[in-house]
Amino acid sequence: YSETAQNREILSQSCSDALSIYEELPVPLSPPPQPPPARPSSPRLSISLTQSPSLWQEIPEVRNSAAFGELTNDQRRLQEVQFEVVTSEASYCRSLDIVVDHFVKSKQLGELLTTQDRSWLFSRLADVRAISHSFLSKLEERVESDMMHFTVCDIIARHCQRFKKVYVPYLTNQSYQDATYQRLMDENQGFRRVVEKLERSPVCQRLPLRSFLILPFQRITRIKLLVQNIVKRTAQGTEEEVQAIKAMKLLERLIQESNDSITQMKSIESLVSLSARVDFECRTLPLVSQSRRLVREGPVTEMMDFSLKETERSVYLHLFNDYLLLSLNKEGGRFTVIDHAPVSELRAENCRVKLHSLEKNLFRLHLNKKALLLSTDTQ
Repeated sequence: YSETAQNREILSQSCSDALSIYEELPVPLSPPPQPPPARPSSPRLSISLTQSPSLWQEIPEVRNSAAFGELTNDQRRLQEVQFEVVTSEASYCRSLDIVVDHFVKSKQLGELLTTQDRSWLFSRLADVRAISHSFLSKLEERVESDMMHFTVCDIIARHCQRFKKVYVPYLTNQSYQDATYQRLMDENQGFRRVVEKLERSPVCQRLPLRSFLILPFQRITRIKLLVQNIVKRTAQGTEEEVQAIKAMKLLERLIQESNDSITQMKSIESLVSLSARVDFECRTLPLVSQSRRLVREGPVTEMMDFSLKETERSVYLHLFNDYLLLSLNKEGGRFTVIDHAPVSELRAENCRVKLHSLEKNLFRLHLNKKALLLSTDTQ
C-alpha cells in the first residue's frame, strides 16, 4: 500500500524523531485512490483520514484545544505514533478494498482461474479485509472518544487472536501464491492480458497486482514496529506500558508462529517431493510427517571390504531430525534406499587416528547392528 502524500507532509513539517519509523519503511511511488469505505465509518475521523491525511496535531480539534498546550513534547510524540497506527490502518484498508473489489471479484479474472489457482493466488484476502475493517472501526471509536489522550495497544492486543486466524494462513501460503502468479503470467496469456488491463485502471494508481498481494506481509510487520515505538515512548510503570508490552509480545509471537508455519510447510513439501523420488530396497519407511524435518543431506564415500572387487562406493545420506536414510543415487534425481534407522539408535566415531588413515574425514557409523566406514570431502 502507499501513503506518499502523508509521508511527504510528515517529513516536511516535522524533524522530530517521533517519526523515525518512516526511515525503516520503503516509500512507494504513489498513493492509491480512496474509494468509499466498505463499512459504516466514524464521520469526523473518516473525513480527516480520507480527504486530507495529516498528523494528529494538525487535526483541528487537537490544534484548537487548550489541552494541547499542556502536553509535553514526549506526550505529543506518543500521541503521534499512536495516531499513525490509525492512519496507516485506514490506508491499508483502502488498499485491501481495491485488491478485493477490483481483482478478486473481477468476473473476467474469475473465469480464467481454476478453484485451486484462485485459492492459491488470493488465499484469504477477503477475510483479511473483514478483520482489518473491524480493527479500524475500533481504533476510530477510541480516538474519537478522547482525541487528546487515546491509547491503541489494548485494542491491538485484543485483536491479535483474530489476526492469527487470517495472517498465519495467508503468510504460509506465500510460496504457493508467488509460484501460481508467476506460472499464470508465463503460461496463460488470457490471464496476463486481463491482469494488465485491470492494472491500467485509475483505481490502481499504476500499482501492479503483486504489490497488493504482499500487503498483509508488510502490514503485520509494520504494526509491530509501530508498537515498539509506542513502548519506547510510554511512561514506565504505567498501565499503558503494560498494554503496549503485551501487544508487542503478542505481535512477535504471531510473526514467529507465521515463520514456524512457513518452515513446516516447506519441510512437508520437501518430504512429499523426496517421497516421490525414492524406492526402498529395504523395509519401507513412510517419509511424510508433520514433525519430520531435513537437517542435512549429501553424498559420502563408503569404504568397502578390501577383499571385494570394489573398495568403495558413493552413498547418499538424508539426515532428518528423527531418522537417517542411506541411499544409492540414481539418474533423474531418484534414490534407492538401502537402509535407514532412527537417529536415537545411531552412533558415530572418528576413525582417522584409530586407523592411521590418510583420509581427512573418516568416521564409522553404527546402525542396525552393523557398522559402515565412511569418508567425506569436508569436515
